[in-house]
Amino acid sequence: MKIKEKNMPLIAVIVISCVMLLPFLGLTDFNTKGEPREAVVALSMLNSGDWILPVNNGMDIPYKPPFFHYCIALVSLLTGSVDEYTSRLPSALALIAMTVGCFVFYKRRRNAQQALMGALLLLTSFEVHRAGVNCRVDMVLTACVVGAMLLFYRWWERGSKGFPLLAVLCMSGAVLTKGPVGFVLPCFVMWVFTLIRGGRFWRTSLTYGGFALLSLILPLMWYVAAWHEGGQHFLDLIYEENIGRMTGSMSYESHTHSFPYNFFTLSTGWAPWTLLLIFSLFSKPWKKSSASAEAASASEASAASSAKSASSAKSSLPGGLKGKLMRWQIRLMQVPPVMLFTWLGFLLVLLFYCFPSSKRSVYLLPCYPFMAMIIAEYVDWLWRTGRRGAMRAYVCLIGVLVLTLTAVFACVRMGLVPDTIFHGKHADTNIAMLHALRDMPIGILEFLLCFLPAAAAVDAMQMVLRKRTCNDGRRFRYALLAPVILLMTALDGLYQPAVLNAKSLRPMAQTIEEKFHGENIYQYISTPMLHFFGADFYLGDKMDQFEKPVYEERPDGSIEEKTVLPEKGVLIVPTADFEELAKRHPEYRFQHVMTTKERVSEVKGTVDFYRFTR
Repeated sequence: MKIKEKNMPLIAVIVISCVMLLPFLGLTDFNTKGEPREAVVALSMLNSGDWILPVNNGMDIPYKPPFFHYCIALVSLLTGSVDEYTSRLPSALALIAMTVGCFVFYKRRRNAQQALMGALLLLTSFEVHRAGVNCRVDMVLTACVVGAMLLFYRWWERGSKGFPLLAVLCMSGAVLTKGPVGFVLPCFVMWVFTLIRGGRFWRTSLTYGGFALLSLILPLMWYVAAWHEGGQHFLDLIYEENIGRMTGSMSYESHTHSFPYNFFTLSTGWAPWTLLLIFSLFSKPWKKSSASAEAASASEASAASSAKSASSAKSSLPGGLKGKLMRWQIRLMQVPPVMLFTWLGFLLVLLFYCFPSSKRSVYLLPCYPFMAMIIAEYVDWLWRTGRRGAMRAYVCLIGVLVLTLTAVFACVRMGLVPDTIFHGKHADTNIAMLHALRDMPIGILEFLLCFLPAAAAVDAMQMVLRKRTCNDGRRFRYALLAPVILLMTALDGLYQPAVLNAKSLRPMAQTIEEKFHGENIYQYISTPMLHFFGADFYLGDKMDQFEKPVYEERPDGSIEEKTVLPEKGVLIVPTADFEELAKRHPEYRFQHVMTTKERVSEVKGTVDFYRFTR
């Protein structure tokens, strides 16, 4: 019984992670360009048998190393096909592993209560949860990077004895997922941490430099094989995706943002918990318990003792810059090692991604596990110091939002929301989403997904407002977490599939299959690096390019690009791009077949279908 009670938090983390992430991965069709772009790489691996540098969409080689696509392909081999579920499963499993790993790590070094709170905060932050249910490389990269950091810390904690094989393998997986950043981030964080904790500069630098080189052994096998297959074109792509993205010298603009963008994405990525942090800024302690007073006095005594020992140490230090650095090091060494490591894991990753001109919210994902523990400790401090008004306000606001969402859904189901509330160019899509919510079949599971968040919200609000239960720490944590967990589960299993499937990329592929079965299908989009990824995936990677570039290496090593044109077939082209294409190719005769009624989300407009002959 004691063993079971001791492991209950771990069991809770595993069960909640699996229930939130695994059941509903396949309910939502691909509806953006990003997910099918990754999934079609795995599909092309299985179709062609080329596991090094498979070609998809008639011309593309993968822009990222293959570890994530290997995971999709291997899972799909077990199920028999590449689909939405198998494409998203590696990301979900990576998030589950990272959440459980962080819980175990901090439980042993802090306490089970904070570790549990941090794990569930991580799991329910908007950015992390979104990455965990998407077919993108970012969550697998994050799990490998964070795993390497935690394993390196454990190795340092044990006196840096032996060889941290698992940490090096995690970095190898990260490099094989997205490139050199996979070893740069873990080694950078641990290098700074070790130096602060008194490590010698050259020894520390050589140690983590050696680990970085060892982590490249497995990735280099793929890079060499891919270079042998793709030649200079592959090298140019690798340079642009890694060096060019960091230096802002890419041939195309890619997510270019200013310095404050990272801080904005962190605030939105931590939704809904950002609201709690904002509320806490205006809170004041309404009650000072004796326990809080004792904790404060103990803290003051400890601080006085530390200050006294630190001042005696500082008095013997030299002056100048070296002396200032040594004084800062002494201050930082007074911080518990695990908390210093946690703060560095957050701040150094954030700092690293402030320098490149290319910035995206998912780049900051390795920050989130460390931020989760910092926020968990902050929430614990709010509770211990009696600043509970902010938490009450947060629970009540989340409860109101959940009840409002449930009420709106009920109104939609009863037909009380008219189509006429939507106007503008997106009206048709919005009306389709409204009808999908109104007409979707409701079974027992759907009813529970709708009912349970509302019930948890009401229960949480009465808990934090009643005097008899408002001071129970366990009940208060339940009130903070339960409505959010159940709301996110309902979004994944009920609301999101109905809404987003109205923008599904599957219907266009079905139309192509029905009307042009057996014909050669070609595509053209004027926007660089953009294709009909969704249609190509759902067609089994059968689409080719109308203007197909072919790269040939000249004797001097330079690359010559030629364009190959087809003789006849079916052309799929955005309505806005056809006129310019037709003027450029007067040698073709184009016969218009149809235009899509709905806007296609990949090109944000309608699409035309033509039969053509040369």
